[in-house]
This record gives sequence, C-alpha cells and structure tokens, in this order.
Amino acid sequence: MISDLNLLQVFYVVANEESFSKASEKLYISQPAVSQNIKSLEDNVGFQLFVRTKKGVKLTQEGLEIYDYCKSIFKQVDELNQTINDLSSLDTGTLYIGASDTICKYFLIDKLKEFETIFPKIRYKVTNCTTSESMRLLKNGDVDLVFVHSPVYEDVKTINCLALHDVFVCAYDYDTTGINHLSDLLNHRVLLLEEASSSRKMLDNNLLKYGVILKPNFELASLDLLVEFSKKDMGITCIAEEYIQDELKNKELKIINIPEKLDTRYITLCYDRNLSNASKRFLEYIKKNG
Repeated sequence: MISDLNLLQVFYVVANEESFSKASEKLYISQPAVSQNIKSLEDNVGFQLFVRTKKGVKLTQEGLEIYDYCKSIFKQVDELNQTINDLSSLDTGTLYIGASDTICKYFLIDKLKEFETIFPKIRYKVTNCTTSESMRLLKNGDVDLVFVHSPVYEDVKTINCLALHDVFVCAYDYDTTGINHLSDLLNHRVLLLEEASSSRKMLDNNLLKYGVILKPNFELASLDLLVEFSKKDMGITCIAEEYIQDELKNKELKIINIPEKLDTRYITLCYDRNLSNASKRFLEYIKKNG
C-alpha cells in the first residue's frame, strides 16, 4: 500500500535517470536519502523495483509496471502545474458573458475576435438574452459580464462602450414630404420594439419630452426585424445609426431629418462580483478598446 506520493516521485526520477546519484542531483537530496526512499517503497509494495548494473540501475519487470502508472500520474501533474501557471498569469480560463442578439451582432463579435487573437487559450460561453435576463444572470453569478443598452438602472459597475445615436429611418423611396418634426410621425405608419424592452422605454421617455406619444402599427421583438420591415416599406422605425451603416450605404434605408434630437445611448458593460481571471483580462481589454 502506497501512502506517500513522495516515494513515487523519487522512484520516477530514479527510473528516468537510471542512476541514484543523478536522481539525487535532480531532486536536490542526498544519495543515501534516495536509496532510503527506494528501500521504503520496495518494503511497501513487497517486491524489488530496481536491479543494479555497471552503468547504474534498471527497472525490474514489476518496476516497469509501476513506472507506467507513474508516467501517467506525473504527466497529469505537469499538465496541472501548467494550468495553474496559466491561470495565475490570466492567460486561460472560461469567460461567461450575457448579451442580446443585437449587441452580439453589431459589437461583441468583433471584440471577441480581436481578444481571442491575444488570448487564444481562453474559452467562451455567451448567453443571448434580454437586458432584464442579462441582469438577472449577473446578479445570480451565472455570468461574469453582461453587455446591455443603456440606461442601466441596476446597482452594478458599468463601462460605457459604443455610443449609439438613435434616428428615425424609412425605406429609401419612402415619401418623407411633410415630416419636419417628431410630431409629424403621428401621421405615418410606425414600427417599434415591444413596449417592455428597455430600448423602447427609453425612446418613449425621449419622445415625451417633446410631447409626442407614438402608437406603432407594428411592435416587434427584434431590431433586425424592424430593419427588414422598414426596408420593405412597411413604415418608419427608430434605430441606432451605428447599426444600419450597410443599409444606408446601399440605399436600402434613409434617415429622416428631424431637428429634435434623441438622447445618446450606449452599449454598456456591466459587472458585479469578484471576476475570474479571464473576465479580468477581457475587462482590461474593453477599457482600452471599448
């Protein structure tokens, strides 16, 4: 019965070096101590592990079988030590992130792609969900970081990343004659996000400052769907200009010039607990490149 793993380590080094004296140098212990360790191990297992030769020592048949197990054990120990070193240097681990489909598409994918080239050993688990669900996951400790659209009402730490400028847009050929103010939108077909969404709530509050309450003809759960509906000339919608650069360039959508400006929003990074090493690295990256 082997209860002292140090005996196995001495055995493993002696077997590799085929010499008690060389093992002594490698282990930084005296040669008599090496001999005593091997004697103790042989007493424990009940059979001889080495035979002496002119050049040193060789494993017995029984010793070879023990050696095969030790080789596997100490390989795993080496791998464990490497993992510990990686974790200590913040170069590995798993990063747990919560974010909406929209934020993933227009912001997070590019950031993760850049970050992965710097830290290729880090793994990722991205949960796609709404702002409220992201915050719930963060509070429960199920994710390290979340990206949401501002404003953020929860008591968490935040970093504003990409600034978003909301504009009203329509199909490129849509007749915008007579739309000179926000109030003129009341006479047109309007498409908006669902009333419960955080982005819709902020829009409604913005519009109230100008005395405007829009009652949309269509309410949708996805910004991408709003864009598609608007491109099909189904009505006017409100979306961050930063999200529709391709559609504007390709003349699929156009911005309606309205003098009343909506408040600037942000894609905001939120965190609320002791961060893992991987999330610390990503947080530092976002602070520099967000």
